[in-house]
Amino acid sequence: MLKILQTEKIDDRAENAKQCVDTLKMTMPTLIDRPDNQVNTAYGAWPDRLYVIGIDGKIAYQGGPGPGGFKVNEVENWLRANTKAK
Repeated sequence: MLKILQTEKIDDRAENAKQCVDTLKMTMPTLIDRPDNQVNTAYGAWPDRLYVIGIDGKIAYQGGPGPGGFKVNEVENWLRANTKAK
């Protein structure tokens, strides 16, 4: 099992995110937080891992507690069912 460490540099975060996307074969868009962790602080993303934020700025989908709740296919199916991008 690969352990991804917390980083402070945006380039390191981007590389970690790429490694996760590649390893998990994720097909959905993936974003990273800035080094100030503003998004993590605002949405308290731990231990929940996957969120979809609506255009109104509210949580539209919240995955289960991680790591067991980290279900990429579930959120991908939710996005297909609840958005125009099908």
